[in-house]
Amino acid sequence: MVLVVGTLLLVGPSFGFSSFAADRGTDIRTAADSNAYLGIESAGDVSGTELRADSDPLRVGTLVNNVDESLEVQDVTIQSIGDGSVDDSLLAVASPTTGDTIAAGDATNVTIDCAAKQSVGPQNVVIRVDGVEGTTIRIAEPTFNATVDIQCGQGKFTGAATFNASDVTTDSTTQTVSFSVDGLGNKGVATIDFSDPQDNGGVDYSSVTDTDLTVQGGKGGVSFDSQSSQLTYTAQGNEKGTVTIELSNIDVDGPTGESSQVTYSDTSDRTDGDIFEIR
Repeated sequence: MVLVVGTLLLVGPSFGFSSFAADRGTDIRTAADSNAYLGIESAGDVSGTELRADSDPLRVGTLVNNVDESLEVQDVTIQSIGDGSVDDSLLAVASPTTGDTIAAGDATNVTIDCAAKQSVGPQNVVIRVDGVEGTTIRIAEPTFNATVDIQCGQGKFTGAATFNASDVTTDSTTQTVSFSVDGLGNKGVATIDFSDPQDNGGVDYSSVTDTDLTVQGGKGGVSFDSQSSQLTYTAQGNEKGTVTIELSNIDVDGPTGESSQVTYSDTSDRTDGDIFEIR
């Protein structure tokens, strides 16, 4: 029988539930002390490092497994940002992800990254462990805090090409990207890189071929390289306005709430990008 451990709000640098060394099936009772079933160490104030759109995921804490069995992560999410005036979807938990396991005695970092293009400065971020589950125990909804300097409106996603990648759903088979071709010039080439969602298992583009691409609002040619997960668009003439390209035959593998980056570059030295979410 799996024991469900109730919610506990965590307010110090190290939190959790009482650790134990018991046979499987033993009736476990909780106690809020420093010997935690699931130790949670907050990184505290990490605002000395800006979290930008092009930053690597930022460590905000560590989960420590202090029980004698592996714990599988159900989910870790952003509960709130600041005083409630900031949309909590501005950030996303990069790791751990659903299905990750923490072996007995091991630890794993909790990292976050940008999920939208907005800068709101230093904010108190509350991260919630929605659940971890072992053979005999389940721990649900402990939270911890970290102070993060959120500068997600800065970095490579500057809007130079007004690039946008649409969100997808778990049953999506299509996705669209759009960008401005102003200034790209005749035979200018735009390259759109989908390797982040491909490599991270969020969306599988390996079955996409040139015949799965539909161009709207542009006269140029388009192709897709499934090996590099890159789409290229070659302008024809001095095009103006916005080009929208639909990719079909994609396979969404990631869970709802997962976010990924798509980056843009072209022969006019513009770089841009966007973050899309699985909804």
